[in-house]
Amino acid sequence: MGKVKFGLSGCEYGVLDNAEKVTTRKSLPGLTSAKLELTNELKTLSADDGPYVVVSGGITEAKLTIETYDLTSDARKDFFGITVENGVEKYTKDLTPKDIAILFRTKMDDGNYVWVGLLKGKFNLPGFEASTVDGAPDPKADSIEGSFVARGGEVLLIGREDATGFNLEAFKGMVFPTASTGSTGPTA
Repeated sequence: MGKVKFGLSGCEYGVLDNAEKVTTRKSLPGLTSAKLELTNELKTLSADDGPYVVVSGGITEAKLTIETYDLTSDARKDFFGITVENGVEKYTKDLTPKDIAILFRTKMDDGNYVWVGLLKGKFNLPGFEASTVDGAPDPKADSIEGSFVARGGEVLLIGREDATGFNLEAFKGMVFPTASTGSTGPTA
């Protein structure tokens, strides 16, 4: 019998250090949408007057666009490397976003979750959209887009709770490796 996925929750992120380890991970509340786009470049080579073989360039691009109702100052400090002083977020002209690992989940109709983890990426700064209130409030979510690259040869991990042997804590350890675990990716 087929299954369907719906919903979005459980978003966490961690800032990667120079050794690509996560010292702390934090939840990212208020997530309203996540859109993952992967590009796998394929090229058809011709020989003998026709298509001969298709070769793959692997994952050449991984983009994640997330929307949350409030990207807090704490999250902005972690994502973008800004400073926050006395409640004021300071964005400098030479700001450099930090490397982030992120995960979230979607639920299947049987109650199990599918977890998605992206291992190393930077998010660009969100814009700002607001409008006057005329009647019921209509809040706008902050939208940010991240570009992800490989860490330890892997870009993306997908864990399914309905799969034999799946262990959520082990999965989170793969997404958020710490110096104490030494984990850099899945083990055989």
